Amino acid sequence: MPDQPDEKSVQRMRLFVERYCEKSGSHVSPVEGVTEQVILGLARNIDEVGRPLCPCRFYPDKEEEIKHRTWICPCDDMQIYKCCH
Repeated sequence: MPDQPDEKSVQRMRLFVERYCEKSGSHVSPVEGVTEQVILGLARNIDEVGRPLCPCRFYPDKEEEIKHRTWICPCDDMQIYKCCH
């Protein structure tokens, strides 16, 4: 597993996920452990590139992907389906 994200980034993403779900009517994954892994992945991307890129995808160039904004959390799929999958 890659280096652990900074605890401040993890807490920031936990709060972000909680607030986003409350405001948007979205839901986290019902599968145990998935939400925690998503939060850790978001926090890693915050630490690495300064943006919460969806950790469920592979990016050949994260900096280039940031310009498109499609996979910055909440990603387009999350906004459409109201569930992180």
